[in-house]
Amino acid sequence: MSEPSTKRVTIAAVARRAGVSPSAVSHVFNGRPNVSEATAARIRAAADELNWRPNLASRKVSGGGGRSLGLVIARSRGTFGRDPFFMRLLAGLTEPLAELGWSLSLTLVRPDEDEEQLYRQWWGEQRVDAFLLVDVRDDDPRLALVEQLGAPAALLGAPVPGPVASVTVGDGTAFAEAVEHLAGLGHRSVTRVTDAPGLAHTRARDERFREAALTRGVRAEVAAWDKAADDPVADLLGRLGESTAIIVDSETVAAEIVAHAPEVGVRVPDQLSVIAWEDSWVSTIVRPRLTAFDAPVEESARAAVALLERLVRGEDAAPQTVSGRRLLVRESTAPAPNNREESP
Repeated sequence: MSEPSTKRVTIAAVARRAGVSPSAVSHVFNGRPNVSEATAARIRAAADELNWRPNLASRKVSGGGGRSLGLVIARSRGTFGRDPFFMRLLAGLTEPLAELGWSLSLTLVRPDEDEEQLYRQWWGEQRVDAFLLVDVRDDDPRLALVEQLGAPAALLGAPVPGPVASVTVGDGTAFAEAVEHLAGLGHRSVTRVTDAPGLAHTRARDERFREAALTRGVRAEVAAWDKAADDPVADLLGRLGESTAIIVDSETVAAEIVAHAPEVGVRVPDQLSVIAWEDSWVSTIVRPRLTAFDAPVEESARAAVALLERLVRGEDAAPQTVSGRRLLVRESTAPAPNNREESP
């Protein structure tokens, strides 16, 4: 494998690899018939080896404008449309990208699709100048891929080992604040609920949650949200054991729990206190309103754009940490019950 480079592969490089002129490469990818099949096959093989494709948009990639940021989100359309985080992220990217004269190339893929091929295609066809990585998993193959392609990239979330710079929320004390709030209300067993157990930031949050609970003498449990269950809320509540409070990664999941729990015999917050890890308008329309963390999503988006702009210009860019979350206490948390099995 060749050493990664931040310089984009050119048509001249493909021509040198195939032993032909740049015009021959152009003729092959423009569908002209004046190149033999054997030579055309050699040119296509050279282009594949160098991860090169013609600039289909015919846009100028030099200079300060006309650039594009690539964002690939592996979510179903339904999940994406219901997640306020992504709506806030897209809104947060719009202004700083516009200030730079950049556009946003966004697509959704199914979690089981070949996401890596899309990155190769976008970069090879010069559709984008940089990538923003979200929902990064442990041993995520995209990290090695963007390094191999020489593509400027940054990730949102917990930093992971490797050369890709990250933009991280400074929420190192957030779980301490949440557990302190719940412990002050008398809760002695708390469960953290995640709907994405394989993500790098999920692992980091698990560790911080357990440390915060241990320090305050609170029992810490971790549970996965099973959206495939016949009744995900009933399934989760049936697995809480002695926990009288939960901290939920997904705001929409937290809202679903608050709305549906009374139907399965659990009153919020009388029998169960609920905290959401994210906050938006969703937290304020359910009853009781959700106690939630206000995350600096827009600030993270702006920091990521600034970092990527420096990388595209060939400058070094250090990892960024933005301001931490703020706990907004509302009506979904209350003193712990003496007996969770008490009758309504």
